[in-house]
Amino acid sequence: MARNGNTYSRVVWILKISLPVIAILMLSSIFILSRGVSTNTAIPFAEKELEERIRDQQVSNPFYTGKNEAGDDVRVAAEVMTRDPAKDDIAHLDVVNVKLTTPNDTKIYLSSKAGSFFRNEQKLYLEGDVFVETSDGYTMKATTAWVYDRGVHIVATGPIHGTGPATILKAGHMEIKRQDKGGPMQIYFTQGVDIVYDSKKEE
Repeated sequence: MARNGNTYSRVVWILKISLPVIAILMLSSIFILSRGVSTNTAIPFAEKELEERIRDQQVSNPFYTGKNEAGDDVRVAAEVMTRDPAKDDIAHLDVVNVKLTTPNDTKIYLSSKAGSFFRNEQKLYLEGDVFVETSDGYTMKATTAWVYDRGVHIVATGPIHGTGPATILKAGHMEIKRQDKGGPMQIYFTQGVDIVYDSKKEE
């Protein structure tokens, strides 16, 4: 009986360690894609650090690269990814950076202090000093933002303050999306839109 009790305790201990690790590895398989990394490379963590990462269920410097259904190149990176303690399909991120490059070479950048990745719904939530910048001259600050379907649709909530080509603007809501499939990404401002022409920005 003592041997059976020891075996049971050992199995329980192993499951307590392995199940959270399996969960974060499943998230990593979606969020982290390391290209060109040798499978023979040693794990770059000391034993103590590895134990801490297993206990805290977090990964440093995760990143995702790929394409969405519109053909845009998508890159998402963060400083730290931590598994949600209650839901295995959610990961929380610190210092998030998103770069979207469309087939016609338009670039959209987003950054925030924090965020959450929802694996099952394929969406990314950004909060805390959310910045949005586009290669055609728009720079904006928002309260929060959602990135849906790997960048096919971006929604930001305000107050939104920013600048555009020869303009200073503010609004309560902003969307970046395509009006037609295969068309260019366009920015739509709604809810208390105020746009001021700034002639100095043309100089």
